[in-house]
Amino acid sequence: MLLLALSDAHIPDRATDLPLKFKKLLSVPDKISQVALLGNSTKSHNFLKFVNQISSNITIVRGEFDNGHLPSTKKDKVSENSRNLEEIPMNSIIRQGALKIGCCSGYTVVPKNDPLSLLALARQLDVDILLWGGTHNVEAYTLEGKFFVNPGSCTGAFNTDWPIVFDVEDSDEAVTSEVEKTPKESGAGQEDDAAKGEPAEKEQSETDVADVSAVDENKLKAESQFKEDEVNISDLDINGSNSPSFCLLDIQGTTCTLYIYLYVDGEVKVDKVVYEKE
Repeated sequence: MLLLALSDAHIPDRATDLPLKFKKLLSVPDKISQVALLGNSTKSHNFLKFVNQISSNITIVRGEFDNGHLPSTKKDKVSENSRNLEEIPMNSIIRQGALKIGCCSGYTVVPKNDPLSLLALARQLDVDILLWGGTHNVEAYTLEGKFFVNPGSCTGAFNTDWPIVFDVEDSDEAVTSEVEKTPKESGAGQEDDAAKGEPAEKEQSETDVADVSAVDENKLKAESQFKEDEVNISDLDINGSNSPSFCLLDIQGTTCTLYIYLYVDGEVKVDKVVYEKE
């Protein structure tokens, strides 16, 4: 059985469509048995239509930016009973052979993307494999005999909580501590030189000027270094965008072979991970 995991398409809000090479890879008929949409992928009718062409067996879980129900066309006459059937669940379970696969968007996991919290959810659902989304980053790892897979964003949509880390606080603290330290040292020196007379005070004054100049020079160096680091920040860190990706799970008995597809620099790269149920 081939299970396709897609997540965080964000069409049309943050992206227009899947990469063309992804669409060509996924357009092979009767190859993929089931599709799992792991949140934030239900606002585009065309995208859902394309997914339905891949496989009519679709499992959908609700993301933080999804509506409570699947979109319906104006021509559809939907009764209240059928509308209830179209409600998007928060979690879902897929059973395939000896493996149970849990699906969730991940935004209800607190702390977000925390391995121990995900492990607790996997235990609660009583699953062997947990598929989750919401982070826009590909992840695959095992923890206490369970397999955790995040397919990332299939369109490479930007993430609003993408972390941007600056290493400036340490340099600012160093400059501040040096500035605070200098007046204290100069104050102690002035008390000692007061007993030695005016020549000592003049000499101490010249020393203070030199120390302040050194501090100002260090501060300028720190600011210039910060500007250089700021220039070297890549566009990926600034706007939170990332590489489009999806995952394909080949399940045979108690073995799951995971294929990770990444779209990088106009080319599709594939990685492979094998999980065996204990």
